[in-house]
Amino acid sequence: MSVLHAQVQQLLDAQSERPAAQPWEMSIAAYREAGERLTALAGDVDQRCTVRDLTIPVRQSSVTARSYHPHVAGPALPGVVYLHGGAFVRGSLDTHDRLCRKLCVRGELIVISVAYHLAPEDRFPRAHHDAADATSWVSEHADGLGIDVEALAVAGDSSGGALAASVALASREQGPPIKAQGLLCPALDATMSSDSVARYEDGPFLTRAALEWAYDMYVPDIDDRRSTVASPLLCQNLAGAPPAVIVSAQVDPVADDADLYGERLAAAGVEVRAHQYEGMPHAFPLLAGVLDAGDHAITVFARELAALLR
Repeated sequence: MSVLHAQVQQLLDAQSERPAAQPWEMSIAAYREAGERLTALAGDVDQRCTVRDLTIPVRQSSVTARSYHPHVAGPALPGVVYLHGGAFVRGSLDTHDRLCRKLCVRGELIVISVAYHLAPEDRFPRAHHDAADATSWVSEHADGLGIDVEALAVAGDSSGGALAASVALASREQGPPIKAQGLLCPALDATMSSDSVARYEDGPFLTRAALEWAYDMYVPDIDDRRSTVASPLLCQNLAGAPPAVIVSAQVDPVADDADLYGERLAAAGVEVRAHQYEGMPHAFPLLAGVLDAGDHAITVFARELAALLR
């Protein structure tokens, strides 16, 4: 395994006194509660934005969402539909609130964070449908949200990165117009075929076993996992995809997902701004309160995404 950054090793050493249970060793409710507690490691709450909750109708019901508007004057601003990570099983508006605030303030972007339905209660393709429907709704209501409809991005981390990439690729034929896609440590291959899955099968923070468990929860049908909706990396034609900002971690079972997707987008003539952080584990931007690289990555992500949208 590659050498972990000293701050990551320090965090692991601190957690070794109380090792976390594996997701399959606890109830779904307990797994979700554990995810909510990780918010304490996400850093300060940036107050320099206006925040409000809203409800977005989707094809089967509705989802809750949260809008973030930076304290800047002027006309309509670029917008980002943000889809949280959490193995398709956990994650919420609250777990990603601090990240979305930083994305909003540092990029001067209007961010709409979407709480899509979770597995195992709602399995594939429910989260993908929620993501697509919510993005379409934001596009249709851009004026009321203060968003420049011609400068709309879709973004997400981990499993949310898979949803974001799927929406971005589908937008080529189905709309709405997506100007950029932003992916943080994205998990883009539900077949888990990337070499990094074996290379970093023991983590930290994400193991091969945990990744497989997550796909079992959300995409139990093996045939579904081969679809380009579940696995954007398997899409053969990436021409015309929205430009991408991709931030990845070196010590991560899905590291190669990000690298290969970026390489294939670039080969298809798509602009890609890729950044890999050495010695970092999966989802490190969510640990921005204890990992300097996590905070730096959010700044880079926000500014690069803003540059593509402007």
